[in-house]
Amino acid sequence: MKKKILYAEDDGDMQEVVAEFMQFEDYEVITDNGKTIGKKLEQHAIGLILLDENLTWGWGSDICVLLKSDEKTADIPVILISALPTIDEIAERCGADGYIRKPFDIYDVIDVVNEYYREPREF
Repeated sequence: MKKKILYAEDDGDMQEVVAEFMQFEDYEVITDNGKTIGKKLEQHAIGLILLDENLTWGWGSDICVLLKSDEKTADIPVILISALPTIDEIAERCGADGYIRKPFDIYDVIDVVNEYYREPREF
C-alpha cells in the first residue's frame, strides 16, 4: 500500500507535477486547495502534509497553527512551501516541521518528504 501525503496547493499545475513525481517514490498524493484539509484528513490516513504558504484565499501558516493545535492532527508532519524569503522564520513561528523554498528541485521535495514522513496513527 502506498504512503499517503496531502498536498494543499491552489496551483493545479504544481499539484500535478509533485503528485506525478511522488508516485515514483511510492507515495499517493491527495491534493487539496487548502479549504477542505479537515475533510481530507478524515477520509485518508495521511503521513505528511505539504502546505503552500501563499494560497489565494489565505496563509498556509494559519492552517499549520490550526493543525498543530488539534490533538488529532498535531503529530502529522507539516512542511511549508513558499518563495517568500522568510519562509524559514514563518515555518518556525507556526510550528511547521520543515519548509521547502520555491523554486525547488523535485528531488528537494522527495528528500524532505522521505525525511519527515511518519506512519499515520489510528484514531
